[in-house]
Amino acid sequence: MVRPKFYRNTKINVLKIFRFLKKCEEEDKGHVTVGEIARATGLHKWIVSRTVDLWMQGVVDVVIPEELENVGIKLKLIKLKSPDITEAQVLRGLLIKNTEL
Repeated sequence: MVRPKFYRNTKINVLKIFRFLKKCEEEDKGHVTVGEIARATGLHKWIVSRTVDLWMQGVVDVVIPEELENVGIKLKLIKLKSPDITEAQVLRGLLIKNTEL
């Protein structure tokens, strides 16, 4: 039996984050912070940040303002790349990413 190479809750976490970002896209919120996503989904900030970095690269745009980083503030702004992305496409991308590892 081949075991998946991601954590047990990765798929659930990706979907929670995706659904929140989709809702933000529908409300024209623009970019949201890791903290906002964490509060809305009930996940820890570290989990949100790591999940976005490792598993959602093809789905989201991540902006890290250089001006703030120069003064010691690490802020990650996240937005869906396309408002037309579906959950099925996100899950398919997750499976493809998993087979690459």
